[in-house]
Amino acid sequence: MSIRRLIVLTLLSGLWLWAGSVYSPWAEDLVPRLWLYDFLFYFRFILLFWVLAEMGLWWRRYRDGDAPLRMQYAGVCLLAASALTVLAPDAFADSQAGWRWRVRMSIEALAPYAVPAHADVRHRVGLFIVDTQRMPCAGQSWLWLGRPFGGGTGTNLALVHGSRNAVPKSPQAEAFRFLHMHENWWLAYQDPDSYSAETSGTIVCVEGRSVASHAKGLRFIDSLH
Repeated sequence: MSIRRLIVLTLLSGLWLWAGSVYSPWAEDLVPRLWLYDFLFYFRFILLFWVLAEMGLWWRRYRDGDAPLRMQYAGVCLLAASALTVLAPDAFADSQAGWRWRVRMSIEALAPYAVPAHADVRHRVGLFIVDTQRMPCAGQSWLWLGRPFGGGTGTNLALVHGSRNAVPKSPQAEAFRFLHMHENWWLAYQDPDSYSAETSGTIVCVEGRSVASHAKGLRFIDSLH
């Protein structure tokens, strides 16, 4: 097992994670970088294949006793770091527990945005990229979330500040579902097929509808409800 090769693998895995995170220098940029999204998507499979290949080599050398014990332990640590970097963050971030953890970790950064406002400045707020801030319903702040690959990468998801004991109001009953995250923040799921951007007259907000889980919210977005 080549320790140098595993170090390169671990560094590339860390670089891959950083390039697709909200901490990258282009995360807040309005310039669309869907090519970067595609590149990172496919590069992840290359890293996974590399990790599996290295695991096979490690097992063969461990079985044959070809590598010193210290080198074997170092190799296992580097392989584990690479595998967790490529697999764990994405799976955790897209889970219900991951979303609630991100809101909890960003609660101080989100605090100033609890006040309803209207702004179109794309920027990072805690562990999120906020494309726009809206107030479709009186007294509720909506933070529409984007991906860290430039403008035009919306997610049909928004953080809504309301009451922890009541589902937020909805500007269109059939187009939105809500899931409580942490304290007074809810995650809103928008069904693009049901949502209508054109409204006649004043928007009348009605009581919103909740979903039982994040997975059901994502299915609602995909019109599989």
